[in-house]
Amino acid sequence: MICPLHPHHRLREVSSLLGLLFLLATVAAHRAVAEPNNAARRRAALLSAQASGSLTRERAANALTDSDPLVRRAAVACLAQHGKDAIPQLLQAIANTDPLVRRNAALSLGACGPDALDALKRAGRDAEPLVRHGAVLALMALEPRSIGAFNLLRRATEDGDNTVQQAASLAVAQYTEVLEGIRLPREGWKFKLDPGGVGEKSGWFGVDIDDSGWGDIQIEKAWGECGHKGYIGNGWYRRTVTLPKNPGGRHAILLFGGVDESAWVWVNGQFAGSHDIGPTGWDKPFRLDVSKLLKWQDKNQITIRAMNTAHAGGVWRPVTIVVSAPLEDEQ
Repeated sequence: MICPLHPHHRLREVSSLLGLLFLLATVAAHRAVAEPNNAARRRAALLSAQASGSLTRERAANALTDSDPLVRRAAVACLAQHGKDAIPQLLQAIANTDPLVRRNAALSLGACGPDALDALKRAGRDAEPLVRHGAVLALMALEPRSIGAFNLLRRATEDGDNTVQQAASLAVAQYTEVLEGIRLPREGWKFKLDPGGVGEKSGWFGVDIDDSGWGDIQIEKAWGECGHKGYIGNGWYRRTVTLPKNPGGRHAILLFGGVDESAWVWVNGQFAGSHDIGPTGWDKPFRLDVSKLLKWQDKNQITIRAMNTAHAGGVWRPVTIVVSAPLEDEQ
């Protein structure tokens, strides 16, 4: 069972970070007053107005269009002090050309409650991992917890960036209680090389495919350690596993410790998802939602197509079915 971080602690962490950003920006503003640079003066004037309480949201929003990114970043720091009243302006900042403006806007939304979900959904699709990571941290802090935030976090667990993926996985764990982890057997897998890449077109993922003529292989080892040293290309793994009664979970994921280097996965003949981020993906854990694909108290056919472009290949780390349930009813 994973102990969740208390909601108030999550909100306090994000609020402290935003407060620190504003404090640093204010100190820098005092130093900039005497500088001749026009952008530095505009930034200093903005922060001074915020410190004196005379800065309006409209003026801060107008500063989001400033030609200097440092002024725009200061504007976001000011808007963050207005909480949910500044959501429209922070949504504008989410579309800014500067990635740090977008990240800081996403972080600020963590204190804005459920009304911030649409803006965070947009931030979660940003091209920059730095911004997506900020969106995950904000979703962790949102109160009250909601199924909308949970679904966005679950989607982020499949992010191509490892830092974003790890943060999202931690956040999802705070929403759920892990009821059971079912580690798939190391042995008993059937295996076939596919140098021509014809397996998918030929339906090798089908439940009723006759794989009796395929070779035998273990997972948790590179295929080079199982008699296929030096092979570059596609390799197919198949195995049937019998699952027990559902322990009461609403969610089930297939957690891969690592596949060298890409993977495409089918469960009971249905495509579950892929992990295909190129050569750097060889040691990256990833997860696929199989909640609707598994059959409890029944046999389940699992097929994995692995592909490498260099060095070792295959399903070289453990594969686990993780069953979880919400810690509380999501609204």
